[in-house]
Amino acid sequence: MKPEALITDLRMFWWAFAVKGGLALVFAFVLFFVSSFLGIFSFDSVTLVYLSLLLGSFVLGNGLLQGVAAAFAFEHHLHLRWLSLCESCFELLLGIYIGVSMLLTPESLAFLAGLHALGNAGFQVAMAVKMRKDRSHLCLLGLIGIVSLGIGIVFLTHYHQPARITTQALSGFEFLCGITWIVLAFRLRR
Repeated sequence: MKPEALITDLRMFWWAFAVKGGLALVFAFVLFFVSSFLGIFSFDSVTLVYLSLLLGSFVLGNGLLQGVAAAFAFEHHLHLRWLSLCESCFELLLGIYIGVSMLLTPESLAFLAGLHALGNAGFQVAMAVKMRKDRSHLCLLGLIGIVSLGIGIVFLTHYHQPARITTQALSGFEFLCGITWIVLAFRLRR
């Protein structure tokens, strides 16, 4: 497969990356302010249920967006259709699990955030590998994939941290991912 064909395919997807980045930025800001203001005194069970609904909605929204992108890719026979479908299925299943479980503890919040980050890392690195002949996109996606992998491992190994630290770290991670997806979208749009 020629790298020009893959870039042409991705240029048709620029809108999906832009929307995904915008959703990540909105989620990061909302999560940061919720963890700062609702958890001023303590993280009680109501706050954790709210955070579970917020995280579940965000992951489910990402999954639905990837599902639309995968349907678009299958309709136009694009090279990334299977990768988009796999990412959509992963995000939809994780979002449904988070929404159904409803009761989060600070430990399970870190665990689910770690799974989300590791899933992001896997799909970002897979996309970077597919784009290995285009060095500029490879570096951008490879770097954020490695950062996602590191953050996912940190979430999974340091699950005993207080909920405020976990939510603020997750909001910082999503902010970084959102900026990366928007930069990728605008670079593809050119």
